[in-house]
Amino acid sequence: MKTKIFLILSLLFTGLVYGQDSLQVVHQKARLVAFTPLRSDIEKVNGLTVGLGFDPKYTLNGQPYFQKVNGLNLDINPLGFLMWMFYDPSKSACKEPYLQMNGINISTSGYFRGINHNGAGFSLYNYGNTMNGVIVSVIVTDIEKGRGILISGLGISAKELKGLSISAFNDANNLSGMQLGFHNHTTTGKGLQIGIINKSERLKGLQIGFWNKNGKRTLPFINF
Repeated sequence: MKTKIFLILSLLFTGLVYGQDSLQVVHQKARLVAFTPLRSDIEKVNGLTVGLGFDPKYTLNGQPYFQKVNGLNLDINPLGFLMWMFYDPSKSACKEPYLQMNGINISTSGYFRGINHNGAGFSLYNYGNTMNGVIVSVIVTDIEKGRGILISGLGISAKELKGLSISAFNDANNLSGMQLGFHNHTTTGKGLQIGIINKSERLKGLQIGFWNKNGKRTLPFINF
């Protein structure tokens, strides 16, 4: 009888400890507030992230963990300008997205490759993967895909762009929308280019500027 009671108490104690550990793990995976770079035990943040920025530091079997942030991200990185000067997005080792940001991003530096963003963002530069919403970069934007309104001081480059691109130099492999700037270029597209110089290999739409060139003709002022 004593042996049975002991076994029952042991099982109850073990279950209680296991339940507490499980709750602790769940608590670690989802946070309301977290510092960046995010720790590997955090899968999701529903609230606020603040720190030096997102970084694919933690990997699993050679691949970065996929993490998600819903809310507000604040990057306070004093080395943002230096990071922009030395970072080459074409040589990025990150081939797959490692973080999904949904909400508002305010950064003194910017995104590197591997970050998807839905919402609004203001940063020094942007080398993210897919950007959807209203994205403003002080210097340059170089992304894989963009959908919405992209504004950048110096240049915007995207493999696929659906929406409005406003910058001194705009470049898109595939455009569905409008480019507004000093020099606009697209390989193929549908839409409108307004600038001093507009170039396209194959465009279904209108070019308005001092010099316009598409796959059919080259004309000043207006081309179609």
